Amino acid sequence: MDIKLIKRRIAAISRKLKKDSLDAILLTSKANTTYTTGFLGDDSWALVAGSKVWLITDSRYIEDAQQQCKSCEIINRTVSLVDEVVKLAASLKKVKRLACDSSIGACEFELLKKKLPRAAKAKLSLASESILQTRIVKDSCEVEEIKRAAKISKKALSRAINELRIGISESELAGNIEYQMRKLGCRASFDTIVAFGANASKPHHRASMRKLKKNDTILIDYGARFNGYCSDMTRCFAVGNVSAEYLSAYKAVMLAQRAAISKVRAGVRACDVDAAAREEIKKANFPQYGHGTGHGLGLEVHENPVVSVRNDKKLRAGEIITIEPGIYMPGKFGIRIEDDILVTKEGPVILTRSKKSPLLETLEL
Repeated sequence: MDIKLIKRRIAAISRKLKKDSLDAILLTSKANTTYTTGFLGDDSWALVAGSKVWLITDSRYIEDAQQQCKSCEIINRTVSLVDEVVKLAASLKKVKRLACDSSIGACEFELLKKKLPRAAKAKLSLASESILQTRIVKDSCEVEEIKRAAKISKKALSRAINELRIGISESELAGNIEYQMRKLGCRASFDTIVAFGANASKPHHRASMRKLKKNDTILIDYGARFNGYCSDMTRCFAVGNVSAEYLSAYKAVMLAQRAAISKVRAGVRACDVDAAAREEIKKANFPQYGHGTGHGLGLEVHENPVVSVRNDKKLRAGEIITIEPGIYMPGKFGIRIEDDILVTKEGPVILTRSKKSPLLETLEL
């Protein structure tokens, strides 16, 4: 990852630390660690103090860390993560007010709280939300990584659909989509959802051994992770003949998504984007979906901001959000259309497709 880019991120975090009267922040989530160091491995923490960053990892990842992290000091720990932080804090005389992100485990937090005052005379607290907001607005590098993830997602799905056949199971199709992403140099950003027929009425259905029929419907919710960054898409397909109700519902979801996307712009409230989608579902006389209309996207599949009736905050240029309205009819079918959208001052930029709205594709198998 570009050193200048990392330094800009650290500078932004340092300004927020200063504003909150803190000397340093301990980042324990994988996403926050990647954001501040460029490191893509697991089981590692980062400490930010002023303009300096330390990556605390172990022998399993030390070679990768040396290759990926050119802008921070790497600590190859020989004790627990907690004890290594205590040692590091003790060596940093100016670090007395230390915060850590909210992803830290309760036991680890209590251990740090107990050990830090003894060794480093430092006070520990959980970081305020304002410090962790830095990741919400994406820089140009992050936008390009998500675009790349989206491009690979689309290619992987196309390959998997070309190999589709009657009798394939949900689990097998999900596995093939993830296999195609692996062949293209990515891995899935979350467990792929494949739901045939009535199974799609469950928004987070787990792919089962249910087999595809001659006249059936398919919902696929999936994404790729490229260089740590995620894409997130949902597509629906018809196999053979489907009911008039399904076609009517699909049209309503398509119009709902189009209405919500057209509303996306810096300065528009997230709840107003949500309302635009729900109005189309209401006009079509279908039940409202229970989840939000979208969510932020980046190093994690679900980030802030949330696009829902409960969020009256304004969207900002550089945020990347999903727009994913749906209609769910238990015992019948489920439909959701999801795309990844870059918020700009001029309006929405759709990262996951070029068409104005995804038309229902009918597969003849």
